[in-house]
Amino acid sequence: MSSLLAEDSATGPAVLARGGSGSPAIANAPASAIKLPAELHHRFRFIAIDAGLLGEAADGAAALLDALLAMGVRVALFTDEAMPHLARRLARGVRAENRRRLFLGALEGAELHGFDRRGAAVALAARAEPDGRSAVAALLAQVIAPLRIEPPDRLAISPESRESRESREPHDGAAVSAARGLRGAPELAGAVHATAGAQRLLEILALQRDLEGELGSLAAPRDAAWLIEEPGFDIAREHEIESLLAIANGYLGSRASLPEGSSVSRPATFIAGAFEPSADVSRVPELVISPDWGRLSVAIEGESFSAEKSGVLHHRRALDMRRGVLLRECLRRDEGGHLTHLHTLHAASLANRHVLMEALSIAPLNFTGTIRVDAILSGDVRSASGAAHWAGFAADAGAKSLLLVGHTHGGLVTAMTSHLRELPEQAAESSPPLEALEGARCERTTGARSVAERCDVGVRVAQQRRLFRTTTLHTSRDTPTPREAGQALQDELSRRAMADVLGEHTQAWAERWRHADVEIDGAPRIERALRFALYHLIGAANPDDPRCSIGARGLSGEAYRGHVFWDTETFLVPFYTHCYPEAARALLLYRHRTLAGARRKAKALGYEGALYAWESADTGDETTPPLVVTPFGEVVRVLSGEQEHHISADIAYAVHAYVRATGDLDFQRGEGAEILIETARFWASRAELGPDGHAHIRRVIGPDEYHETVDDNAFTNWMARHNLRIAAALVRRNVARADVIARLDLRPDEPDRWCDVADRLLLGIDPQTGLIEQFAGYFGLAPFSIADYAVRSAPVDVLLGRERTQTCQVVKQADVVQLIALLWSAVPASARRDNFLYYEPRTAHGSSLSPSAHALVAARLDLHAHAERYFEQTADIDLGNTMGNAAGGVHIAAMGGLWQAVAFGVAGVTRVPRSALSEALPHAPPCPDEDEAIGIEPHLLPGWRHLKIPIAWRGRALEIHVEDGAVEVALEGGAPLPICLLDAGAPACAVLAEPGRRYATRRLGGRVTPWEEITPC
Repeated sequence: MSSLLAEDSATGPAVLARGGSGSPAIANAPASAIKLPAELHHRFRFIAIDAGLLGEAADGAAALLDALLAMGVRVALFTDEAMPHLARRLARGVRAENRRRLFLGALEGAELHGFDRRGAAVALAARAEPDGRSAVAALLAQVIAPLRIEPPDRLAISPESRESRESREPHDGAAVSAARGLRGAPELAGAVHATAGAQRLLEILALQRDLEGELGSLAAPRDAAWLIEEPGFDIAREHEIESLLAIANGYLGSRASLPEGSSVSRPATFIAGAFEPSADVSRVPELVISPDWGRLSVAIEGESFSAEKSGVLHHRRALDMRRGVLLRECLRRDEGGHLTHLHTLHAASLANRHVLMEALSIAPLNFTGTIRVDAILSGDVRSASGAAHWAGFAADAGAKSLLLVGHTHGGLVTAMTSHLRELPEQAAESSPPLEALEGARCERTTGARSVAERCDVGVRVAQQRRLFRTTTLHTSRDTPTPREAGQALQDELSRRAMADVLGEHTQAWAERWRHADVEIDGAPRIERALRFALYHLIGAANPDDPRCSIGARGLSGEAYRGHVFWDTETFLVPFYTHCYPEAARALLLYRHRTLAGARRKAKALGYEGALYAWESADTGDETTPPLVVTPFGEVVRVLSGEQEHHISADIAYAVHAYVRATGDLDFQRGEGAEILIETARFWASRAELGPDGHAHIRRVIGPDEYHETVDDNAFTNWMARHNLRIAAALVRRNVARADVIARLDLRPDEPDRWCDVADRLLLGIDPQTGLIEQFAGYFGLAPFSIADYAVRSAPVDVLLGRERTQTCQVVKQADVVQLIALLWSAVPASARRDNFLYYEPRTAHGSSLSPSAHALVAARLDLHAHAERYFEQTADIDLGNTMGNAAGGVHIAAMGGLWQAVAFGVAGVTRVPRSALSEALPHAPPCPDEDEAIGIEPHLLPGWRHLKIPIAWRGRALEIHVEDGAVEVALEGGAPLPICLLDAGAPACAVLAEPGRRYATRRLGGRVTPWEEITPC
């Protein structure tokens, strides 16, 4: 048993003291639970129960288990009786939708069962596993460990022995000591163990249910699949954790720095789309860091509260992804012996993007005294490059709320307000706010760059004081009067209850999750990692602001200075297109707004049309630094800004895919048409006609940035061909508005010229092998195998050296494989597998963009071992910090790539020409705007029992369920939608799905059955 109840007569009541990620017991436990030991007052996330305890209390226990399962607790019942019999007994009290988190296992043996989405039992482990693992071990390996439920968050309940039953007084607590059954399971070492009879089991379960309401909104979720948790305080990992747990809403993003700061804290709140010059050698633009709003520090009886200092008994930060809030819990005994329990909450409102929220709960456990709280707005901030963006500040502490107005050297004006109030003692969070802090002495101060409110609050032993702070941020990008806008909003917020303000935010997140959440039964680690990815993707987007895009690290860190790359259109826009179309449109409108910068770059290099900046900020002009200084002090020229031209085709690809998936004709006819035409003009001028009759694109860098200044990079040429053809088709079909055509002065012969160049572009296909040569001469380079460098202490290009890297076949990241991922139907079917298997062993994955592309293509090719490995690798990029640079922000493109690998790889979502379905849908009513159907070609990976994914398609919401041998779809929206199931790339069956209905198709004996309507949605 991993815990200890320590009685300290000098400090009051007994307090649970233990390490790891467990939570300490609070002295003021619910009255209904006083009988139980303090150790059981912890909110466990996994409960294992000897099913023999149920006995006559089965019905009552089932109802309590149902409540816990609904909260997200994983529950396992271990039994000697037959599994089907136990499952039937539980079915009377546990609802089907909650059973996915319920497990039944053998007390002796390996047999283990779970439940599918319909509530039916499914076998997870056989009676005799080859490795001899027990059912407990199988459950921990398959579910509990992948969800990062640590031993202190696990509870095992076994029958009490006769001796303990006789020695226990009638009203004493349940024994937490030696016991039989689960107590002896070595796999549960470190868990909390309790012994009980049937009645005491009900009391323990009731306590676990009732604990949920104690902390209210400051409570971390019980469902580990929605939780990213970081216990303790590790100086070496602090910057990484600040990135992982960052909060954002698309307008701004804040790193998860400690409110009181630390010796290594790097707090930063980024304003999306606002740039100032950096202090780098090249002075490139970087995201503006706003004044620091998160400084809500506490001093206890004169001693500052800090997680970094000694005396911290417990510290844990938790990201509640479902609600979009950052939570913190800390128990500390200071040098004076004062024991204090603190909880905090931080959130960037998704309901009103100008609002930031903080909540603080303070509970003195062994003293009555004074706690000082400082709420600060500070403009004393610098960027990682060392730049000070702010020219000056004006602070005002005389109004109802604190006010700090600042202006940058570039002329941006910001106004930040702050209002601190107390939540009524022992009242619900929905209670109206108090006008002032009761029993508190407050004073306000101003400095040259800051404004603060300091309150000395009286506290009593074992009673919580709860504070709530709202902060607003407005800029001159939003309104000509940011000060007045901020004060008006803060006046409104100050009259509203915490539950109201926070509830709107939570509801906004719930709506986004309804359109984005993916469920994967059988792969909990990937499901959790994907939720983490979706959390950051949702938080990075702002559909209301087309002036900004999403940088390589989102709004979580300063790496790449917030610059926008090809990452956005290639890895992020597909997710937004199918889950948040309004955000996808805004991102593409940003590219239209920066079209002038792309034209300037093309002209400067001697080309026509538009060549987008490899790194873009607010104007669209090239912001790639021409020179960088290596860690060894060497000045190196950066060629990406000069030669990585495929970005123009990448943006055109995203525009086309967005329009096909959304049917956004207004965008297609206007802004989209202008982007396609101008990028096609660039490629037509960029290609050179050679004596061999082919068109060549020379002196470029493809996605594989290890090889510079190459000719005919396959990815670039294939994508340019696609760009030229879709632009020509758009013009020939008279899709573009007349004013667009007139403004661009489009010549009648240009579409023909584009098609001629497209037809002549060299594609690099070897006619003998079907292999696509990555660039001219690649096949003649020295052979390379990444397996020879499986164990390495540095990136491969560093180990090889610059010269050898460029003269061998090492590939930095997916290049030809990325081409296959994007232009699947254009690559001959016979060549896809051979090309993947040729390039995969040569790829070093020196970029975070690479593993997800490999996962997608491997899944579509049914190369299961490869797909599983690359899914794991993609999931670990940030959560495992495998690139070693998460301190600079999360790798948001890899997150979008993970979603694509699931959506386009495993679920196999694609587009199918309506003409290919003429036989399958001969009597379908005409749909003139529906020239394509949505296709599904599932490639479920081993162990994945069920995949559910929502997809937006042309104004409808489609819910896709993929199981082994079966596919179900449910449609919502205002019009029918043609849906096609593909088998080996060919249409197998199709249906014109009606809104509000559900359809299914199955594979029986090698044959795909027609779609069948099953039940209304």
